[in-house]
Amino acid sequence: MALDDGPRRYAMLPIASIVVAATLVMIGLQAAPAAWQDALRYDRVAVGAGAWWRLVTGNFVHLGWQHLALNLAGLWLGTWLFGADRSPRQWLAATLLTAFTTGAGLWLFNPDVLWCVGLSGVLHGMMIIGFGGWALTGDRIACGLLALVIGKMAWEQAGGDMPWADSLAGGRVVTAAHVWGALGGSAFLALATVWKGRIARV
Repeated sequence: MALDDGPRRYAMLPIASIVVAATLVMIGLQAAPAAWQDALRYDRVAVGAGAWWRLVTGNFVHLGWQHLALNLAGLWLGTWLFGADRSPRQWLAATLLTAFTTGAGLWLFNPDVLWCVGLSGVLHGMMIIGFGGWALTGDRIACGLLALVIGKMAWEQAGGDMPWADSLAGGRVVTAAHVWGALGGSAFLALATVWKGRIARV
């Protein structure tokens, strides 16, 4: 039997190094020719023609430098808040899962969205994993923050787009992507919690 001595904390340097590399990749993609970006963005017609990789890669290209800066700020804030909560391997799995559910959700349930770019779906998944993980430990502040994130998404889906969001992003925000990324984060959190419970019983 394993003794539970509290949540495990991981070294920040490995995950920070990965985030630095991801940041450089996204900056490189933004500086690349527009044709390269177009080949990676989520595009409904292209996905239907077999370009399935766009379900994931569309999360890592952006409308412009302002959009990229906004998402990188969110990525680094999330890393600072939650990075030590899980191993780099776990965060990599979470990133791929939330990126995929963002693209797949748009493909399956939002036929009106013809194309989409940006990391915001993944970032909403990260918030669900981070605040949700804290909430599961009984952190009441985290419960409130998690409720705020969920409430924000509910408001968006009801047609209450944040008035500043489009201007900050430099284009129309596809709020459905936030929901699908958050659902991917919820799935990861549920699987990780079940797995942790099984390990603790060994």
